Amino acid sequence: MDLLKHLAIPQSVEHFHVLIVIGGMISIVLYPYLGFLLGSSVLSYFYNRKGTRERNRQLTKFANDLIDIVLFNKSVPTYLALVPSFSSIFIYAQLLQSTDAISVGLAGYGFILLLIAIVSLYAYKYTFRLRGVLHDYEGLLEGRKHGAVGVEEIRDYSEETIKSHFASGRVGIVFLVAASFLIVSSMAVTANPSNWNDLSTIFALFISPDVLIRVLQFAALAAGATGVGILYFFLAWQGGREGLDSVQRFFVRRLATRLIVGSLLSLPVFVVLSIVVLPASSLSGSLYGFAAVALVLIFLTAQSVYAYHRNSQPRYVNSAVYTLAVASVFLSLNDQVAVHNATNVQAAYLAYRYDVATEELKSRLGVAAPSVSGEDIYNGRCSACHLFDQKKIGPAYKDVLTKYGGKKDQLVAFVLNPIKKDPAFPPMPNQGLKPAEADSIVSYLLRRLGSVDAKATAPGQTVPLK
Repeated sequence: MDLLKHLAIPQSVEHFHVLIVIGGMISIVLYPYLGFLLGSSVLSYFYNRKGTRERNRQLTKFANDLIDIVLFNKSVPTYLALVPSFSSIFIYAQLLQSTDAISVGLAGYGFILLLIAIVSLYAYKYTFRLRGVLHDYEGLLEGRKHGAVGVEEIRDYSEETIKSHFASGRVGIVFLVAASFLIVSSMAVTANPSNWNDLSTIFALFISPDVLIRVLQFAALAAGATGVGILYFFLAWQGGREGLDSVQRFFVRRLATRLIVGSLLSLPVFVVLSIVVLPASSLSGSLYGFAAVALVLIFLTAQSVYAYHRNSQPRYVNSAVYTLAVASVFLSLNDQVAVHNATNVQAAYLAYRYDVATEELKSRLGVAAPSVSGEDIYNGRCSACHLFDQKKIGPAYKDVLTKYGGKKDQLVAFVLNPIKKDPAFPPMPNQGLKPAEADSIVSYLLRRLGSVDAKATAPGQTVPLK
């Protein structure tokens, strides 16, 4: 999967921001449905097993209805899960090119496992119907005078179908759990720049606090989405599911309420923890704002569920669905803001490479490019705040530039898009330099300090655009 990062080409800052927006739209669609699919599949399998063991047709019917709802037709998982998951692979490949982050691989393998899971769950869904047909046909043969003929064959075939039915369900759930873990982990790795180098294998994900917290946050969201979905599709939508008696309605209502309460109590905790473990470079005011709005909406969802528990009015279920859906939107936006903040320097670096490639193309086409002097830029802009050997408004160059030994491109990216690093000094303002000018001033500064990264150019010599 890392091959995609090598095939990706640098893009402008504007293109980078478009990718962030598309990533946000993908997560808004993907995570709520993926959570609903996971929760519904697990519950369907559990109550199907229980109903079969206890010969309880009501439980098996509930399990059948639940998997029918979440896999209504092939278009639903295709456009709400597979297409968004597949698209995220290429977005991560563009955002994280030239880095060691494993997000692309995680998203890629997550998509493959998700595809296998959905195929298996469809097999589980369709064998539900075949199982019911065989059961009815077996009873029809037994009721006839000569019904013994063929009953054993039908019974044997029915048993094989049941085994295949449950095997498909198990495989689907196992692969779906694994796919969800990898897809959520890819987001967690991308949102924390320290993870780009620290997490190099899938096994490292299991000891990463921010990855585990985001996985637990997704599990809490999945429980809430499943509970609200059960309430909506079984009791509220178009007057509720047909054929439900008072006992079944009580069962559905109690199950959904337990899921929602567990979700709404734990989700705020994981949202706060997911922010706490992020580095300062991934934080911003908008991130805190989106998280705060999501927490308020989670509280309103709890209020709607409580109102439905008291009054049993379908409108409260509708309200719970809408507020939780909007809360998940703000949680997704919160994630995308974290990704945007984490990749700010990466965006500047890719934009620098993009402009350098553009200048090289212009040069090959015979378009003249002006020369830029790093010394002139230093004297005209940088010297107002920085000196080489002593502090001024900003730190001395000899104290900070040594950290960029062998990392000239990172220093160029910082000059193009400066972020606050040292609390003892005010943040460096963006100088509005072009990538070629940033390269020129960085080469001049490193050369003045005797860095091995600087090119052998005499002081004051102009550095041509390239």
